[in-house]
Amino acid sequence: MSVREDRVLSLDGLRGLGALMVFLLHIDIMVLPFGEGGPSLFPGSASMIVFFILSGIVLSLVPFKHMKDGGYDWLSYFPRRVVRLCVPLFTAIALGVVAGFVAWRIGSTSRSALAIVYDGGWRRVVHDILMQFDVLFNISDDGQNLFGAPLIRVNSPVWSMSWELWFSLTLPLAIWCVSRIRRTGLALAAMFVAVFVSHWSGYFPLRLCLMFWVGVMIASRFDEIRSLKISMPVEVASIFLSLGIIELALVWHPGGVAEAMLATVMNVACLAIVVVSIADGFTRRALSTAPMLFLGKISYSLYLTHAILIGGLAALMPKLGMASPLGIAGVSLAACMAFAVLFWRVIEVPSIKMSRSLANK
Repeated sequence: MSVREDRVLSLDGLRGLGALMVFLLHIDIMVLPFGEGGPSLFPGSASMIVFFILSGIVLSLVPFKHMKDGGYDWLSYFPRRVVRLCVPLFTAIALGVVAGFVAWRIGSTSRSALAIVYDGGWRRVVHDILMQFDVLFNISDDGQNLFGAPLIRVNSPVWSMSWELWFSLTLPLAIWCVSRIRRTGLALAAMFVAVFVSHWSGYFPLRLCLMFWVGVMIASRFDEIRSLKISMPVEVASIFLSLGIIELALVWHPGGVAEAMLATVMNVACLAIVVVSIADGFTRRALSTAPMLFLGKISYSLYLTHAILIGGLAALMPKLGMASPLGIAGVSLAACMAFAVLFWRVIEVPSIKMSRSLANK
């Protein structure tokens, strides 16, 4: 494949769309532009599942390709990946710490203002700040850690990056295991049974880890899926059915086994959207258009920085005379997109260049 084809443009576009959904969800729940009452219909949780599947696919494609011609250079992979992820990530966390301190100073009771006990003495402050930069051991599901204790971060989207980093570091194991699977369909079915058990039991790490591995399995059959031609009626029906299931999971919570089943089917729907985005059809072409690729380009920067800005603007704009939630949402939308572009140019692009330079040493 050419370099441009090797980027898998539709997956970049899908990642950008997912980042936009998470961004709009946080505007909805932090600013309340449509008023209170009822769940938000922006599929933030489903977008995270899509992110994890996409990471499994994108990180696995090159190793699978090189398995056929002598193996993959894992020693150069690890520093490249860590630099690529952590330079923007730690910069965004540092911005969150500063923003949280400012919010605390002006008397805010927001999540970022309470994440660090600034009046607890230097020892407690240093501990809490170090915890914010811990993206390996204080892993959570955005609400609680593995032991059930609350875990509050100054920059809420950072929770998912813990899983991203863990998967990145254990990618060789996933590649080795999946490369030995001969019956992909049966293995996927077993994984989703485990996802159901995870939802039913409440043990969230199992389903989060498995979504990355589902992506690795898709990568192992990527060429077959990419060459698959889907008719327009089937493609449209698949997309609408998947989106309907995702939205149903947002508004209906029957509890117990029924809710675990619905959540599991929602995970399957996320996988279906990814597969349709890879196959030869309208969706792949739509996700490869310039606007979608622009969103994909800045998606990581947008994801890392938007919550900080939304929280700051929600606290600041009323003090400047703008109390309308719709007005604050509009300002947040423009400011976050502009700052994401700036962050991408100033922080992310240099981190990409640094990462690539490690491959040449």
